[in-house]
Amino acid sequence: MKHYNKRALCAAVQSIFAASAVAALTAPVAQAQEAAAAPAAAPAAKQGDTLGLNTVVVTGVSGGKSKMRSSISVTDVDAQQIADFAPRSEAEVLHLIPGIRAESSAGPGGNSNITVRGLPIASGGSKYVQLQEDGLPVVEFGDMNFANNDYWLRYDANVERVETVRGGSASTFASHAPGAIINFISKTGEEDGGTVSLSHGLNYKENRTDLEYGGHIRPDLRFHIGGFYRDGEGPRASSYNTERGYQIKGNITKTFNNDKGYFRVNFKALDDHAPTYTSMPAKAEISGNKLSGFSNIPGFDILRDSQNSIYNTSAPKVGPVGTAAGVADLTKGISVKSNSIGFEFHNQFDGGYTVDDKFRYTSQSGAFQSQFWGLDTLAGTLAGFGAGATAVYANGPKVGRAVTQANLATGYISNGAAIDVHTPDIGHYANDLSVGRNWKVGSATVGGKAGYYHANQNIVEQWSISGRLMEVGRDGALIDIRNASGAALTTMGLTGYNDQWGGCCARNYDAQYMTDAPYLGLTYANGPLDIDASVRHDSVKASGSYTGPMQVAGGVDANGDGSITGAERNVYVIDTAHPHPVNYKVSYNSYSLGANYQFDKDVSSFARVSRGGRAIADRLLFSSNIDANTGALAAGADAAAVAQVKQVEIGLKYRGRRDWGSFGLFSTLYHTTVSEFDYDQTRTIGPKLNQTGYRSNGVELESVLRIGGFALNANATYTDLKITSDLVGQATGNSTVGNTPHGTPRWLFSISPRYDFGVAQVGFTVVGQSKVWSDDADTMQVEGRSLVNAFANYNVAPNTTLSLNVNNLFNKVAFSGGVDQGSLAQIRALGAAIGAQGVVSSRPETGRTASVSIRYAF
Repeated sequence: MKHYNKRALCAAVQSIFAASAVAALTAPVAQAQEAAAAPAAAPAAKQGDTLGLNTVVVTGVSGGKSKMRSSISVTDVDAQQIADFAPRSEAEVLHLIPGIRAESSAGPGGNSNITVRGLPIASGGSKYVQLQEDGLPVVEFGDMNFANNDYWLRYDANVERVETVRGGSASTFASHAPGAIINFISKTGEEDGGTVSLSHGLNYKENRTDLEYGGHIRPDLRFHIGGFYRDGEGPRASSYNTERGYQIKGNITKTFNNDKGYFRVNFKALDDHAPTYTSMPAKAEISGNKLSGFSNIPGFDILRDSQNSIYNTSAPKVGPVGTAAGVADLTKGISVKSNSIGFEFHNQFDGGYTVDDKFRYTSQSGAFQSQFWGLDTLAGTLAGFGAGATAVYANGPKVGRAVTQANLATGYISNGAAIDVHTPDIGHYANDLSVGRNWKVGSATVGGKAGYYHANQNIVEQWSISGRLMEVGRDGALIDIRNASGAALTTMGLTGYNDQWGGCCARNYDAQYMTDAPYLGLTYANGPLDIDASVRHDSVKASGSYTGPMQVAGGVDANGDGSITGAERNVYVIDTAHPHPVNYKVSYNSYSLGANYQFDKDVSSFARVSRGGRAIADRLLFSSNIDANTGALAAGADAAAVAQVKQVEIGLKYRGRRDWGSFGLFSTLYHTTVSEFDYDQTRTIGPKLNQTGYRSNGVELESVLRIGGFALNANATYTDLKITSDLVGQATGNSTVGNTPHGTPRWLFSISPRYDFGVAQVGFTVVGQSKVWSDDADTMQVEGRSLVNAFANYNVAPNTTLSLNVNNLFNKVAFSGGVDQGSLAQIRALGAAIGAQGVVSSRPETGRTASVSIRYAF
């Protein structure tokens, strides 16, 4: 495609391999085993360092300093902690990190909402948090429509640890990530050996195999390779396999210059499709404006069932381009294909200069194919089709029969979106080059690091999203509507073609976003004092085109039977004759200044002030901020094109050892403000476009306690978040200023005790949050929740471990982000249909799932 100069890229890749081969042939063979340029943390128990404060930070920093001497909030989660927690999705891994709020109920396919320190989740996705693999982002923007950053990353046994920098220098050592950088750091063969593990879902259908192996080919050449394969239904019932895929990752490292340098080539091949879950119904108890006591409605298990149905596996469609007919496969959930190749270069040259370069080219494509639910009663549904309308089952065991309130499986009908969005190109490449040096100035050490980041993100998408009626329940049937004369108003449940959300949904994107960012970091160290300052200038050039819908007058004979009936009368197609250009440039400056003082070997404190930005990508399109004729930013739209985040932090790090054991505490007070443009075409409550501001005050607490074989990790985050501006609300007299944004808890926490008996290890993790508001108007509150994940490991042989993991041990019904209904009146009206106090719709956490695995190390 035109978006890349493929000849130049091929030449670059050939140069990478040529350089690797030359380095392998010319470097001395008899070198000592490499000391890694960015050393990994030794296990804390061996170091007597409970929080890993001696660990050298490698993510989002200017130079290699330990956590103890760094003026940032940083957390490492190692592979064993993650294995014991047994996350069912990549977002669930993030529950172990203080400050991070991950609404992970979307399931193993992704589409989770991820944020940090009260920064808003206004339009979904991960707007201010960047997910990285080995120091480079998997995609440039974390909240792209139907292409969030958690789609393109899979956690497996290749990962050594997950390192997270919250706030601070994330603003200046990464683009578009002022909130946090979450870096999945791969094993690189420092230790010879590997593991193979097999896992099986005991009460759900999933089988998974993980394999990884690495080591030294010779003292100066090492490698690591691994991956996984999984197959099954996933943690919720689907009546067919919705989860199937694999990943292979590897790297090879050549060291040279007496271990002062290395050259590494890495690759990844990911091909996976997995389910993503949407809102589902549950009964609720109502007390004033508070919702609690959630439970199943008759005919649907909120803990185990899903919106997937054997009677809704495909949908006829028109488009997405022109008037061609086709069929959308709704069984695949989120499909991703990601193939990448890259390199890392590090060397300290004569004269003390250190050069680092990281490059990765990724070819990525995917699709989002699933059914969303919208909850309604039969009467409410028919009212939308005019007087005299009736409903009939379009398929399933009751096909042809009239739909009545009594014969509905649960008493409810869904009028939701049948989504068939294809992303043929979400390709990304990035290069981060830097040069640094330290100088001695008297008793002090002064350091400098100058770098240049260059990246390109393609966003090529085709939307085909139609409204569809179906019975709410396990394997619900499709429902058709007829008018008073018996004429069909729908076709196999479809209310139209590409008619969802106001006829928005015949769309085409073909846009590219090129980011260039020079940056500079300075450090000063003198005795117990460390000071660092950094600046960055991001410039984003947007180009390409986008095309919206056009309603076809008179409809389309989609099935070719010579007549236009039902959904064929309400057809939108992409208006290919009138594409809109994208042609604008936006830039912003970021800075970060911090100081750390180490009082003694076990206590240090830091303070930092930062400002960072986040350029808005495809969510700016189809809005008044883009001139539809020229593609330039509209007058006054600069503020909408970049979200600015300001942060102030004060932190304390403390560790200690006593005769009875060891302990550690890492606490950070923070103050954060942000102003952002918000656009979400799928929103059903509140304005789809708005300009809002927020202010957050809070504290993060990370702690560890070890006494003999007992260990306890406890994290907590307190956030006081308020809306400070609301352009639409203030203009219409419905201001939300002063309110707490929806879905934001004051408290997030995780508590993980464990005990090591030698031959066995047992433990559990409690993850929870306090109550949240369901809307920005603060009219309804949803009770807080806590879920328990438990594990038991038994060493059946010196190298063989048998593990049992149970997630949501007590099978609790819980929602993390509020509920979907707009008012308590709606909730009561829905409840009246089945004689309940209230019925809500929201995305629930999965119920109890148990898995067993066996792992062999060699």
